Amino acid sequence: MVLMKKLASPCFLFLLLMLGLLSSCDKGYQVRITNYSTESLDSVSIGNNQLVFTNIARQTASNYMKLKKGTYPITCVTQSKKHYSSSISIDKTGSGKRSIQVDGAGAINILED
Repeated sequence: MVLMKKLASPCFLFLLLMLGLLSSCDKGYQVRITNYSTESLDSVSIGNNQLVFTNIARQTASNYMKLKKGTYPITCVTQSKKHYSSSISIDKTGSGKRSIQVDGAGAINILED
């Protein structure tokens, strides 16, 4: 019985350590595009085409996509080929959901969901 407790303790610690490592590897944000512009967005590119959202109608939001740590340029192209740009920074300890909102004036805002 005592031997079983001594073996269970290191196994438990190992499993706890592995669980901690796996959960820390999943940092980053889930991002989506929300379009409140006066026209549909033909495409939104984040980074060097790391994430690409296409055909986002007015007054709608895209599905969430995963974005890892780093600083990324954001480029929005409307159907009439107007370009809007900004950037998003994801720190290494951050996580959660963010909406990249394009408004009627062409401003790009990063909002926490």
